[in-house]
Amino acid sequence: MEGWWAASYIVLWLVVAALCAVVVALARQIGTLHLRLGPRGALEMDDEGPPLGEAPQLVAARAAATGESVSLGGPGRARLLLFASPGCMVCEQVLPGLGALGRRAGMAAFVVSQLDVEEANASFTGVGGRTPVLAAPDAFLSWSIPGTPYVVVLDESGSVRAKGTPNNLEQMEGLVDSARRRMAGVGLRESAR
Repeated sequence: MEGWWAASYIVLWLVVAALCAVVVALARQIGTLHLRLGPRGALEMDDEGPPLGEAPQLVAARAAATGESVSLGGPGRARLLLFASPGCMVCEQVLPGLGALGRRAGMAAFVVSQLDVEEANASFTGVGGRTPVLAAPDAFLSWSIPGTPYVVVLDESGSVRAKGTPNNLEQMEGLVDSARRRMAGVGLRESAR
């Protein structure tokens, strides 16, 4: 009987060692696939949000901090607009970097809220740092914003150059880079004419 027990323990340990080797090999393959696929960009759907290359309609907004009236859209400085809502966990993760991303890209960055001025001011105080918060309840509906967070990048003419649903700051950077490439492509085509 003792010989059978010893043999079964030896076989058991050999099977455990083989399983460990298989797990290590599979983990290595998963790492290789992850590196090959790379990070995914923000979800940019054609049928959501304002159409690419077109200027969305002007929408009245108010600065949450001052109550000053502003127009959302139209010609002006290139803008990075983050549509956000309180309680949105992804919004809370990307808000702190929004202003720095806008400054680095040479764009005016804004947080756009569906709340009224007082609620927006209370909900986003300190979250966005120095990024202005705009209360624009009508913008979500008229621009077909599917949900939050949602990013729209406008060029100087007020046309949409990039849009999408980011899940992290890296994806927002990808949208800004896409917009800058599209703006540079427009400039190259216009100068060739």
